[in-house]
Amino acid sequence: MMLIIALAVDPMIRRLTLICALALAPVAASAQQSADLDAAARSVVRIVVTDNGNDSGVDMGSGVAITPTRIVTNAHVVERAVENGGFVGVVPSEGRKRYQGTVLVYAPDIDLAIISISNGRIEPAVLFSGTVADGSAVAALGYPYGVDRAMASGLDELIRPQAPVKSLGHVGGRRTNARYDTVLHDANIGRGSSGGPLVDACGRVIGINSFLSVSEGIDSPFAFALSAHELSVFLVKSKIQPTLVTTPCLSADELSARNGALSQAETDAAAQIAKRAAGETERATIEKQKIRDDIAGERDNGMALAAGLVVLGALSGVGGMILLSDGRRSGKRAAWATLGLGGSLLLGAVVVFLARPKMSETQDRYATLHPAKSSVILGGDKGNGAKLCTIDTARSVVKLSKTRDVSLDWRDDGCVNGETQYGANAGTYSRTFVPRSEATVTIQSYDPSKSRYAVERFLMGADAMERARQIRAGYKNQACTADPGQRRSVADMEGAIRTVLPAQPNERLVYNCTPDQSKP
Repeated sequence: MMLIIALAVDPMIRRLTLICALALAPVAASAQQSADLDAAARSVVRIVVTDNGNDSGVDMGSGVAITPTRIVTNAHVVERAVENGGFVGVVPSEGRKRYQGTVLVYAPDIDLAIISISNGRIEPAVLFSGTVADGSAVAALGYPYGVDRAMASGLDELIRPQAPVKSLGHVGGRRTNARYDTVLHDANIGRGSSGGPLVDACGRVIGINSFLSVSEGIDSPFAFALSAHELSVFLVKSKIQPTLVTTPCLSADELSARNGALSQAETDAAAQIAKRAAGETERATIEKQKIRDDIAGERDNGMALAAGLVVLGALSGVGGMILLSDGRRSGKRAAWATLGLGGSLLLGAVVVFLARPKMSETQDRYATLHPAKSSVILGGDKGNGAKLCTIDTARSVVKLSKTRDVSLDWRDDGCVNGETQYGANAGTYSRTFVPRSEATVTIQSYDPSKSRYAVERFLMGADAMERARQIRAGYKNQACTADPGQRRSVADMEGAIRTVLPAQPNERLVYNCTPDQSKP
């Protein structure tokens, strides 16, 4: 007989051990997937429900923040508080604070509820609203009571912020009945996991874990999560706007293959450019040698012509002197004319000699025959000016963000949009942003040589984020500056903050930039 078992902990759980042990093969997680799951865990909370603050009757479940102050969970997790006016506590996965919650929306027909907190903030999760393929890697995040029971945790321990349990598995398919649409999966969950998120390998929410099946202990149970589609419709009706993305999640192997192909393509393109450049250089060398030979011939011809003019001029001079010595009046006129001709020939010889082409004219003649092709320099000289940057999906790892075009006003001294100074680093300029409230470090960079803009996002844990904030506080907030010392300070700050960041970002957006024709 097949049973459907809700996962929230009720008082009876104190007399139960874990419902079942799932005999499933382990699922390996890549380093990047583990980092993405750690980031997703920031949004997971434990839900504690009591009757009017009476610790003798404690129910527990899980939830996930959809906005900084709105948490989604299962309706059956908070049922007792709604019906009996009980207390709802929200225990984050990190930090030191716990919050009192209020059930804002209660929808038992689809087993969903929204809890509101007013005196705190939790990092919100991102919903993936695209299609999840059968067999896709997933993880269930939450607080199964079986783990707490095995650790013999008391109430004080249960209400202390701690990381959720992460259980890996795969999607078994979509199942829809008259009540709701679900995602079937084989990630291990148990009582207390109700309301926790089912996430994909990139850490985006694809469902809310709600119940599992047990087939009298014969078969391994499968779990059911209310689908992201079901959840998004519920949130819209509740007038809550979550962050939705549709970009497929690439596996570590897919990312590695894609990056390898891109690197190879860039290497091949660089080799082709080098080959063409070498060929052009060889052709230019040959043509310049021909020009030098032509100039040498012209110089020799000029020398020969000048010598001939000298000889003719000398002969004319001698003839004029002979006529002048004749003494006759008519002879004198002819003599002066002959002498004048000789002088003109000698002057012509000098002009011809001096007008010979110089060997240094080789480059000028080559440039005349091969005028330089005009090239477009983004934004003007050295890449300055307004640009419009468009996402390059082939080079990007998009997991959490929208991919709208980005406007960028770049100056070759690292000033961006006239207000933010970027630090120089081996030809690339970058700036790290460490917000005071959001637990995300963002590095924005621009490579003028490639006209390429990039945004890297690191989803940080509370402790690492605090260290990043402490480092950032040690540097002044440098606006655009001409002071070389302050520019070096920006670069120093970049290097210092990077020491506390993970090796790889959770998301990397790469944009190709072109001149923004809409701006002067």
